[in-house]
Amino acid sequence: MPENLPTAPPEPTLEEPEDLDDTEDLPNLEDSGLEDLPPETPPVSEPEVLPAVDEDLSWDESVPAHEPLQIEESLSSDEKTLVAGESEGPPLLPIGEPESPSGRSTDMSWEEGGYEIKEGMPFTEVEPPRVYDEEIPVSTEEALEHLFPEGAPKEIREETKEAVEHLFPEGRGSTTTTFIDVVVGKPDKVGLKGPLQELETPACPNCGIALSSDEFEYPPYVFDAMGKARLEYGEHHLQENEHEKAIESFEIAKMLFERAGNEKGVAESTKRVDIGYDAMARFHFDQGDNHMKAHEFEWAIVQYRKARELYMFSTDAKKRAHCSEKVREAYVEWGKNLETQGDHLSKQGDSRDALAKYQEAAAKYREGQDNKKLKGLEKKIRKA
Repeated sequence: MPENLPTAPPEPTLEEPEDLDDTEDLPNLEDSGLEDLPPETPPVSEPEVLPAVDEDLSWDESVPAHEPLQIEESLSSDEKTLVAGESEGPPLLPIGEPESPSGRSTDMSWEEGGYEIKEGMPFTEVEPPRVYDEEIPVSTEEALEHLFPEGAPKEIREETKEAVEHLFPEGRGSTTTTFIDVVVGKPDKVGLKGPLQELETPACPNCGIALSSDEFEYPPYVFDAMGKARLEYGEHHLQENEHEKAIESFEIAKMLFERAGNEKGVAESTKRVDIGYDAMARFHFDQGDNHMKAHEFEWAIVQYRKARELYMFSTDAKKRAHCSEKVREAYVEWGKNLETQGDHLSKQGDSRDALAKYQEAAAKYREGQDNKKLKGLEKKIRKA
């Protein structure tokens, strides 16, 4: 206990208080010893006493006791009390810097380093495409390898080869009468594929039920009216340049007029059929003239030949002869063009190529049946 502390006043008793004598003189304040007393200090509270516990408490000596923390002398009494209270709790773990995972950088900067690309990395070097001024001849095998890099089946290769082989019997770029014949072909006559339904018992177009179930024969004017309707329908297709549909409609009208016994209707239908074939042939004939103006003689011959084949289905023989004449003229003009090319090569001293052009021109003159041009060309051929 520290010294110089004032003593607590005596506790009062339960005895009866003594009667003070009013006559007793009190001491003077100036003569009292209050000034000698130290300054008043706060009262110290007594520690609280806990009630006794009847339970037996055991002490486990196997658990090591925590060592009390060393309290420095420089701390105040209140701080010492606080430290002592904390020492009774669980031990405090030391706080250090967090460990970074192994193999990772602790650099938090935003600067990214440059990525260097080296040869051999997962990039395939591709050769840039080459540009050619002239057309490169491509064989059938090379074309199939380009279309089927992994290899085309043998059946497809054979079918592809056979499909185009007959078009070029003398090799790529050659032109022969066989080639033109294959392109022109033989057009089929436009007509019905099966029997005409109008000649049978008419049926409802919506439900399909026969209008007559008692074998009633319709009078001729019914079929005559249907024939006229077909003629009008064919004219509509003809104005739209749908030649095949127009011709088919005219053929149906002809059959209906025959059933009705209308001879004038039959003649009119035949005439309209010729007009339909004439319009179709005229279309190809005009295409041939356009090719001639563009000096595309080969395709001009193809178009004239197609027009001639279509005129074969009509009754106009003069137009067929006119198409044949245009085919001969196209061959002659083609021969003239080749002869001019040969003359130009001959002037340049290229006699070998000039001879080849003269020979091709001679073949065209023979197709055009121009004997005068052919005789004049024979002299140039011998000279070359």
